Amino acid sequence: MGHVSRDSTAIEAREKAVNQKKEVIPRGKPGRPRKGSESKTKKQNVLQKQLGQTAEQQFEELTPQCSWGASATAGATATMERLQAHLDVTHSGIPFSTIVTGANVHDSQAAIPLERMTGQRIKHLYSLMDSAYDAKPIKDFIIGNGRMPIIDPNKRRKQQRVLSPSEKQRFRIRSTVERSNSHLKDWLIPPKIMVRGTEKVSHCLMTGVLCLAAIKILQYCILPGIQKTA
Repeated sequence: MGHVSRDSTAIEAREKAVNQKKEVIPRGKPGRPRKGSESKTKKQNVLQKQLGQTAEQQFEELTPQCSWGASATAGATATMERLQAHLDVTHSGIPFSTIVTGANVHDSQAAIPLERMTGQRIKHLYSLMDSAYDAKPIKDFIIGNGRMPIIDPNKRRKQQRVLSPSEKQRFRIRSTVERSNSHLKDWLIPPKIMVRGTEKVSHCLMTGVLCLAAIKILQYCILPGIQKTA
């Protein structure tokens, strides 16, 4: 398989969001530490931790419960109680891996678990992602597994890497995952999932993903052959 495209889509849920308030830790005085005092070690972020974790540990740290999330639509930011479906699809739009998390889980935090899951199921050469996934640990993990990441550079970074002409050409295929997400939400799952509980909502979403896979396989693998012999 040549390319795998990755993206997430928000799913409106009926259940209440889980409170995600962090414990407030009092900060010390600003400035350099005193002479002789121990320097504070920087904590690893989620992506750095994932590089040394097993698949089970990675999934345990991804919040599956419904939570508050913001999305920009038509220039306005809307905050709602949501879940997120993170999807890996082929260049034909066939889904191979899906993870359901709360809306507070950033897209990039599902990238390494998805890459590992998809890599165990199919052999692919390129992983295509938008600028939300532009992080060094993600690139290092993909390259370390013998594949090539093609990620839209994040405009907020000071040192921006420009995609080469060949990478830009391949990156156009990433729109496949956006069409797959639209197909899933418009035709295969209800506008608002009315069941409650993470397991029930995940079951509804996974059923839709299974139907999406069946439709794409029928469209690209079975129907073309039938049309040729007819």
